[in-house]
Amino acid sequence: MGALMLVVTGCPSEECIDQFDCNNSQGSPGTGKTWACVENRCVARDVNTEPPPTGDAGTNPTPDAGTETDAGTPGEMTIDEGGDCATTASCMAGLYCNPADSKCAPLHIAVTVGPTTGSTPTYAVVVPYNKTVSATRLSEDAATTNKFPRWNQDGSAVAFVDIDTNNNVSLVSRALPLETSQLNTLVTGAAANTKDFSYMEWAPSNTIAWSRTFLDPTTNRDSTTGIWAYTPPDGPAAVVTSSGVFPSWASDGASFVYSANGLGLQNRVLTDASSGSVPGPTNTTAEQPLHNKTNGVLLYLDAKGNVEAGLGDQPLTSLYTVNTTPTAPSVPTENEIALARDEGAPSATGQLKSYIANHTWAPAGTHVAYVRVFYFQPLVGDPYLCSGSNCGGQQGNVVYVRRIDPATGTPSGDELKFADEATLPSFSPDGQFLAYVSGAQLKVQKIDPNATTAETIKVAGAFSSHDWSAENRRVLSNRGDDHRPRWQPR
Repeated sequence: MGALMLVVTGCPSEECIDQFDCNNSQGSPGTGKTWACVENRCVARDVNTEPPPTGDAGTNPTPDAGTETDAGTPGEMTIDEGGDCATTASCMAGLYCNPADSKCAPLHIAVTVGPTTGSTPTYAVVVPYNKTVSATRLSEDAATTNKFPRWNQDGSAVAFVDIDTNNNVSLVSRALPLETSQLNTLVTGAAANTKDFSYMEWAPSNTIAWSRTFLDPTTNRDSTTGIWAYTPPDGPAAVVTSSGVFPSWASDGASFVYSANGLGLQNRVLTDASSGSVPGPTNTTAEQPLHNKTNGVLLYLDAKGNVEAGLGDQPLTSLYTVNTTPTAPSVPTENEIALARDEGAPSATGQLKSYIANHTWAPAGTHVAYVRVFYFQPLVGDPYLCSGSNCGGQQGNVVYVRRIDPATGTPSGDELKFADEATLPSFSPDGQFLAYVSGAQLKVQKIDPNATTAETIKVAGAFSSHDWSAENRRVLSNRGDDHRPRWQPR
């Protein structure tokens, strides 16, 4: 399996590393054509409308696939990058079978990047997970601001928020492979009665859901509540719930869970005009639910009324799961996964503490990742968030990973420290890589899903760092889940 390939840019003999580079540099390949990157050169090929050949995948190089276990992904995963493929299931971890040339190609990650200095607009971009190259900007207009890229269920299109120079907001999409003049406006903010498309989610549904943002006349401030939905290509945009945020689609793509102030976790079926409480958690402070896409297990945060007053009444959230459709016991049980806590014995000056944020599932429900936010409560004065030097070296945001029984949602083993000064973890669709943001850069680390210690969970050498500071770009993380790196579905 080896280390990830790190491609050094700037070599004059390399015209491309994949078809995204060709679309960027060469424009449209012409009607009925698509770009392919062959030996680092852009080649226009006829679009293959026939099914790919079903030849014996065993004739391709077969590195030891035994290191790719426990991902919950069907198929052999034996064909390396650039090898001939018939289905994505035959491609090795981190790859998919590109329909343009029937070759295994690296999955892309979509993020929002902003300027390191100045007032340059933010951009929604995609980049191959394992190549240190310039990101591909999804919008063709450098003057517009765009953000929050979200994949459709088969990874063939990306939707994102686009804001023009007159501050008009729209939800737009772009099909892959990228070609010029193909930006498609799905719905305008005016038609959706919203100033933004927050907490937006698309895959695994055919429908895009988001939370509406509007000017609250009572407070004269922007408020975000109420969930709307749009089904491409014709819509229309329609209100689904009158309150609530953070929609998360179930694997059926026809229902989602969300959280609402004073109600806790709620469930909504698109074809049903009413919402109902999620079975299990009864606390009205439960929030930010995430569906396990394999079964009915939910992951969510809950402070249970505990706050840290000196941090602006910060909810001291802990992490829980609940299996909403258990066979035994018959009553859904809440499982404690990672609790807000006091960290060790208090010192002569105060107490180090932490709470949980930015949680996420591995797609098969075998693991969760989350951020433990560390802060210090002095004996005198208000608490403050840690930044390393002010807490004796303790970083403020630390990513942890923990194994989960996918059938019940119960934790297995200890939480494993994964990365310091890191946030917004995101599992690849095959469960073999973890992307996250650190130092305003996108990082990707191959993991061993069977690991039981922090020392063994990272696969040595299999690491990629995407640093675009030389291009005056940084990966944004200030909007929490809105800015989480999103993997192309496999």
